[in-house]
Amino acid sequence: MARSPHSANPARWAAVILPPLCLGGFLAWSAGLLTPASISPSHFMQRFHNAGAPNTGFRRAHAKGMCVTGWFDPSPEGRALSHAGVFKGEHLPVIGRFSLAPPLPYLPDNPNIARSLALQIRTPSGDDWRMALVDVPLQSMRDIADAYAFFKAARLDPVTHKPDPEAVKAYAAQRPWLNTAFEQAKAHQQTSDLTNDTYNSLDSFILTNDAGKKTAVRWAVQAKEPFRPAEGSGANDGNYLFKRLVQTLDERPLSWDIVATIAREGDPVNDPSQPWNDADQKVTVGTVTFTKAYSEDENPCGPMVFDPTILPEGISVSQDPLLALRASVYMKSYATRSAEHKTPSMVTPNDVANPTLTSDEKGQ
Repeated sequence: MARSPHSANPARWAAVILPPLCLGGFLAWSAGLLTPASISPSHFMQRFHNAGAPNTGFRRAHAKGMCVTGWFDPSPEGRALSHAGVFKGEHLPVIGRFSLAPPLPYLPDNPNIARSLALQIRTPSGDDWRMALVDVPLQSMRDIADAYAFFKAARLDPVTHKPDPEAVKAYAAQRPWLNTAFEQAKAHQQTSDLTNDTYNSLDSFILTNDAGKKTAVRWAVQAKEPFRPAEGSGANDGNYLFKRLVQTLDERPLSWDIVATIAREGDPVNDPSQPWNDADQKVTVGTVTFTKAYSEDENPCGPMVFDPTILPEGISVSQDPLLALRASVYMKSYATRSAEHKTPSMVTPNDVANPTLTSDEKGQ
């Protein structure tokens, strides 16, 4: 039985915070934002290892995942906000990747773990729009100083393979500017499945339309499936989230609306740890529909880099400092894992071909 998604769970804080902090930490070095001369890319790869990432060819965050394919249909509202080619075509091919946020490729599915969705949308002319999203509402870090401080707190105990809850609590207590992000993370009500979850960009982007008007936005990819709570939804199967995704796709396509929240004056565009105004306008710029799932061991999405700074003309990065940092660490992670021998994924081709759940004693 799942625990309440509202419980103050330090382990979930770590699952929520650690991946983006890992993505920011190495990038801090590459951007020159950390000053100690002893800090290097190798030191940050070691930090990933300390957080549980094995040296077996997997991503250094969001390690456990599954690939999906489908299409993207833009809306007229999207074309009005941006002149990007992705908003001018129809039925554009999409490659996606659902994943769990931690750097643990053999982590059993659990309702308390943060989830992620990455997307690549391409046009026939070569426009390439990539997105990296998570199902929490805010980034639990403001800048690289926050990220670097968290690396020490998030170090895994070699016996329990979990971070020290007291160290995570101390990290939060010392940073009152992150109170809202932590409170929203604790209050976030997890859904029963990957299929009915909403995934957020956290970082902000700038759209430019045909007239040259620039608009700052944050993305949310909102499921069209009805909400169902996670509590009581667990099965005695370490891959139940991914198998349920396959089972549903075997029955019917699944769709998500890509919604842009438009910044108004006063919204902290360059601080992903702070909320925007609840009254901000929201515009659906298109719909993503998935039709088929694959194990990463048999699909090109496995080695793909879902760098959210790879953008078509008409969409650009904001001055959010974490975006430039994330780009560097994605490439470092890719280079590192590409040089390793990859072991088989936990979600296997057989799980996709035969997604039968192992029931628990209550038959759930």
